[in-house]
Amino acid sequence: MKPLKVAVLLLPFFILIYSIYFEPYQLESSDHEVTIGKSGHSLLVAHITDLHTKGLGTIELKMMESIRSKKPDIIYITGDIATPDGTAKGYEDVLSKLSAPLGVYFVQGNWEYWEPIKDLSSILKRTGIVDLTNKHQHIKDDVWLVGLDDELAGSPQSNIYKDVPENKKIISIFHSPALFKSINNKTDLAFAGHSHGGQIRLPIIGALWTPKGTGKYDSGWFEEGRARMYVSRGIGNSILPIRFNCVPEVAFIKVNY
Repeated sequence: MKPLKVAVLLLPFFILIYSIYFEPYQLESSDHEVTIGKSGHSLLVAHITDLHTKGLGTIELKMMESIRSKKPDIIYITGDIATPDGTAKGYEDVLSKLSAPLGVYFVQGNWEYWEPIKDLSSILKRTGIVDLTNKHQHIKDDVWLVGLDDELAGSPQSNIYKDVPENKKIISIFHSPALFKSINNKTDLAFAGHSHGGQIRLPIIGALWTPKGTGKYDSGWFEEGRARMYVSRGIGNSILPIRFNCVPEVAFIKVNY
């Protein structure tokens, strides 16, 4: 058999090995900048999503190192810490390593409903993480943070926007990005996850599949209404332990407000 034919026949095997044993353990620290106001002030956000963690493994340690090196002012976790075979200790081991001067904020994803974490509220309290699901919080200067429940499995309460003082800059965090279409005129900036970027992306074609609740918002920046939204590819995997052309990501966004 000719070498070229052998290479062609073996290519799918090598791609599969790469997609299971290599790419899921790589991590991109993506850097972005967005402007939502003219005060001349800014803050650095670290956006984490879809951890699906079992504890402090290779990808989690890379994430921690990235956060330590970037020194963000605030950290947002937009859901799906949970995984089917996760443990309370594993979750707490990871979450306890996250800290930032302006705090760490969390909203629930669909897996927090499908695989409920025992004593989640206690874990968040012990690790100093604020559960902002369907709540709002003054962050700094004229910046307010609104956290919404997951649209796919939970009950987002968008009426909480009316409780934010007028003429303030609003950043929203939620899990499933399809929610953006109904709140894009209530917020200035939004962060979501859920899609994992599709986990398998082909050149030109893009994501082969994304979960319900993603809509057209599979990865990266989107702009609608008065707002912009960033959808992260996330850290962990869901359903299949595979990534191809879609490396895990922790996003760092300099927000000028």
